[in-house]
Amino acid sequence: MASRSLMALTAGTAGAIILGYCLYFDQKRRSDPEYKRKIRERRQRDLATNENQAISDTIDQSALELSFYNEMKVGEQLISSGNIADGVTHFANAIMMCAQPLPLFQTFQESLPDFVFMPLLMKLTELQANRSSSKDNSTSTPDTV
Repeated sequence: MASRSLMALTAGTAGAIILGYCLYFDQKRRSDPEYKRKIRERRQRDLATNENQAISDTIDQSALELSFYNEMKVGEQLISSGNIADGVTHFANAIMMCAQPLPLFQTFQESLPDFVFMPLLMKLTELQANRSSSKDNSTSTPDTV
């Protein structure tokens, strides 16, 4: 019985010493002027990084939208001028860069005549095969420097 109370007293004392040690050094760390300066600098750096990332995401998104609209416009112009093969290529590029390609694909299916839609379907299959083979090659081949 005495050994249990001695062990409990020892464990309690050790816990109190560890807690006191932690509190002492935490108070010492927080009162250090360099600590406050470093925290302030880190927060400003993190805030600037987050703002720069948000701006670059917005720029990337707007550039992607501009490229999408450009591909659509060029594809329409080429098909209306009779150059179906090149127009289909631009439409396929637009579908591949679209965030939600299925609704766009369905719109093309409903609005384009079969002699334009079928080459578009073949071009999309070709681009998808190229995309998947390039991903397989990039993941299976180690980078050598």
